[in-house]
Amino acid sequence: MKKAFILSIATMSVSATLASCTTTGPDGLSRHQKNITVASGERTKLGVAFSLNPDCSAKAVPEVRIREAPKHGKVESLRELAFPNGKGEYKKCASTKVPATVGYYTPDKGFVGKDRVVVRTSYKNGVVDEGVINITVVE
Repeated sequence: MKKAFILSIATMSVSATLASCTTTGPDGLSRHQKNITVASGERTKLGVAFSLNPDCSAKAVPEVRIREAPKHGKVESLRELAFPNGKGEYKKCASTKVPATVGYYTPDKGFVGKDRVVVRTSYKNGVVDEGVINITVVE
């Protein structure tokens, strides 16, 4: 199954992506880490979690749980139609909106500095990913 999760870099509306890393822990859980920069006071889309069939239709909407909430802002995890950022044979699906879980981050008013969010995404086929988003909030 081809999938993307809430940390999908191609769908993030951020000013800069600094780094990215994927590891697999001893528990078999795939862990992804992204560093991003966002503007203070602005709601920013973090990414989209989706699961596609080869014809670009949605298989199922993944469940996304916030494992660690940010200390200096809020995260929303909403189900809505979104453009996927599929790769390989699924790249053709980028212009088709599909049901997805979309994540947004809004820093606290006036906050500038570092924040962090940890999310866990569960797919209907039993695959579970964990993502860490290290956020730098600038003016």
